[in-house]
Amino acid sequence: YGFIGSRLFLKDVVQGFACEGGDEGVASVYKRREDETTTRACLNPLRADLSFQNLGGIRGMIAADQVGNLGGEKSFYVQGGKNSVANGDGSFEGFLAEVMLELSSGENQNDGNNNDDGGYSAQASSVAANDEDNIYPLPPTPLSSLVQLSGGATGGVVLTGYNDAFVAKSLYHSHLDSTKHGMQSIDKDAIAAAATILARTAVAGAYQDENEGVDAATAAAYALELLPNPATSSSEPFETLFTCLFEDGNCDAFLKYASVERANDAKRTGVDLGLGDALGSPPSYYTSIYNQNSGQACVVASGIWYGAMSEANSTEEEIKMYGKSESDTFLLRASLLETSIFGFLNNFLGRGTISDQEGGDGSTDAKLASCDSSSDCISVSYCSSEASEPTCAGGSCVCGSRSHYHPALDEAITPVANKFPGYFKVDGNDEGISAMFTEPFWSSDVGVRVYRDAGKKPGIMASSLGAVFCLACVCAVYRLKKKLVKEKVY
Repeated sequence: YGFIGSRLFLKDVVQGFACEGGDEGVASVYKRREDETTTRACLNPLRADLSFQNLGGIRGMIAADQVGNLGGEKSFYVQGGKNSVANGDGSFEGFLAEVMLELSSGENQNDGNNNDDGGYSAQASSVAANDEDNIYPLPPTPLSSLVQLSGGATGGVVLTGYNDAFVAKSLYHSHLDSTKHGMQSIDKDAIAAAATILARTAVAGAYQDENEGVDAATAAAYALELLPNPATSSSEPFETLFTCLFEDGNCDAFLKYASVERANDAKRTGVDLGLGDALGSPPSYYTSIYNQNSGQACVVASGIWYGAMSEANSTEEEIKMYGKSESDTFLLRASLLETSIFGFLNNFLGRGTISDQEGGDGSTDAKLASCDSSSDCISVSYCSSEASEPTCAGGSCVCGSRSHYHPALDEAITPVANKFPGYFKVDGNDEGISAMFTEPFWSSDVGVRVYRDAGKKPGIMASSLGAVFCLACVCAVYRLKKKLVKEKVY
């Protein structure tokens, strides 16, 4: 449960992805096959978007865990960056760890440039290496999955709110991890400080060259220059996200962004799937059963829905393959949370390529056109390149759709080809690198009842109490009968 994130995504990127019909795939919306901006998709194993193939290799990962509850302190801890599996000193992972620590140094925290992080700082974790292999263990995070799937060739760092053990009474990723339940207090300022450290570390990591020629101090200084002002818990974007994620999962912001993405998809595919499952109030992060209504991508061919399609396992009499009808398309009904994050990312990232035509200086001060869907943004002229085709996100026309969905599954789970969505199989070639977590949906006539073997004592005690009670009842009835006979009423 702690390995949150998509191991399937990491496997597809790190180990490579092979599409049955060729890596080029097919147009995700068949009627738009001539449009160069139409994303490509794979029929088997089904991927509704193959854009991840353009990422290249993963150099390292920056993760965060439990940064909202520091146990009353103001210290974060940097996990990893050392010899976590096969990464020695001077590695990119070590560089990221040094950057995090450099950003938290007294000089950089109080440089007179509005760089006051409220007294929060990061320090190296005191976790010791294992005696057997001299490897530093990592906490259960997406980084653990990356290290496992890459065989230790790729690593990274984790910014945590705990040192070598979870904070006392922390409700680790549970349904009680919410301010509404009152079980714990969420430190909003700590989250803002963690966001600042993570953002600056990401910028510093991107500043590093391929030969590891940039030292941590130089990279940290560059990140501070580019991001001089720390995030604050009182800012409007922070307050909005905090409310939606911790207090009310049906918030107006989520509904606004999700409604726009719903309209975009309906215009693009010709199918309106409605809004996905909401988090509720207070938010519940239960993932639900994975099917076409809860995040599973599917393909519609000649009006029939499939979890995947394979020409090798079908005949023309059985199914009509993708591309036989102009209405053929790939569909994905994500949850309200996922759809909203998709729109959030498009909105914020899409403001970076606004041209000078309206803003005057290339900044995001340009007055963005309002919209209900991407079809309202066709006439927008302030997007600087063809690659930044205008799109609607959160009610504003921004430049380029930069968000992408990818199935968040165990790497061994594969949808069955030529079957309705909701049917899955376990890949026989899976190496069993990580444990599989599932919640199977069994038929009501499948299963057995299991009883706990409590030993002989409960049975003996129950029999004894029953015998005593029975004897007491016999005695009571006998005495009652004698009394009734004496009173001549029996």
